[in-house]
Amino acid sequence: MNLGLFNRVNFKENTESKGMYSEWTSLSPVVQRCGSEGYSVLDKFGVSIGREVTINVVKQLANNLGITQAAEPSPLNTDKEVQWCMEVICFGLSLPLTEHDIIKDCVNIYCEWLSSLLPTNKVCVPGPVCNEPNMYARKIIGHCYHLFLPREGEDWTFLYQDIGQDVINRQAVLCHRVLRTLQQVAQESKILEMETWESLLLFLLSINDTLLAPPSVKDDVADQLCERVLSVLFEVWLIACAKCFPTPPLWKTLRERCMNWRHRIALIEQWNRVNLALTARVLAFMYGPGFPELKIGEDDLIPAGMSNNTVVQAWYRFLNTIGNPANLTKPEIISQTPKFLHYAISNETVVDPCYHSCLQALPLIFLKAIKGIAGQVDAFLGIAQPSWWDEVVVGCSTDKNKEIGSSTSIHSPTPPPQRRLAKSFSVAPSAVSKG
Repeated sequence: MNLGLFNRVNFKENTESKGMYSEWTSLSPVVQRCGSEGYSVLDKFGVSIGREVTINVVKQLANNLGITQAAEPSPLNTDKEVQWCMEVICFGLSLPLTEHDIIKDCVNIYCEWLSSLLPTNKVCVPGPVCNEPNMYARKIIGHCYHLFLPREGEDWTFLYQDIGQDVINRQAVLCHRVLRTLQQVAQESKILEMETWESLLLFLLSINDTLLAPPSVKDDVADQLCERVLSVLFEVWLIACAKCFPTPPLWKTLRERCMNWRHRIALIEQWNRVNLALTARVLAFMYGPGFPELKIGEDDLIPAGMSNNTVVQAWYRFLNTIGNPANLTKPEIISQTPKFLHYAISNETVVDPCYHSCLQALPLIFLKAIKGIAGQVDAFLGIAQPSWWDEVVVGCSTDKNKEIGSSTSIHSPTPPPQRRLAKSFSVAPSAVSKG
């Protein structure tokens, strides 16, 4: 059975890897080993010793941040001092989730230090970090990866039963804090270097892959963070398109990783969200103000400074991100990923990974993807409907167990029984005479 599963995975990779940028080298190996260079020297001394060191150092640094009392200048004056403390903070981020207070202080310190990339520096940020913000930001981003990882001996599949919902909720809050900070840096920073952009995008790909690639389990931390980590990935990617367009290997890696998350309905919702927002911008400059507008719920999703050429390039690439939408109807293809394979091999009762219960949502995922595509087609025909946005972007992920046919909303058929051509596509004599 195992050999057969491996052969099916290889077949799947051979048939679906021929898409966008197929001739370029993928950065997926970099994504998979993200954080491997971010282990602390304190790991050499065991958890108990490392914990004691971390408590004393981190508490002192956290007291200077201005969160509970007035901010004070950092006592760290040299690169050597800062890098030593970062070894400690890195260890703190990898502590068991029950050490919530220590992890929270570590997150607060790093989020404040990342403000060195913003136009206004804070007094609590060490001088060396302010002098070399991009170099230190890349190290901080690499260390933050540990916050999203399961601890040794823990598995996301059983995390909820092992440590309880309250701990998962508190971990999710800290993850949200890091994501908000990184999103703010991407939006507001004027000094981000190309290497830092690449580190940021690879980090977001890595945490998404860590959380979303395994078969989904209800109410675990991945289930809580799924929509958030995906939205931040796509939104920061769009900002990068405007400020530092991602390289072909990055686009290829995004496509490869997204195809490992297709069992998550949030992926299709965020994919539709970005595609429809980009389509609205494409229509605006392609056909002009007289063409029927595609009304979306988030007019500011696309960065205002993005050129028309960049919008078109990003639109085409995002459209190809999830591979062939028809494969969403085939559990035997969607489940042929390394994480699903690991699940099947590690469970003796599992005959094939395509029987995992989370794949029962594929019909709904396929329906939402096709509705999103139909919405874009209607938009180009000039007959876009306001209901498309709510139907394909929000709504279903909060009610995953609802039967597909039980929805009370009325969906217009595609194509509608009597489709009226948009004026710009009309071939009536009057239209021809007007040019």
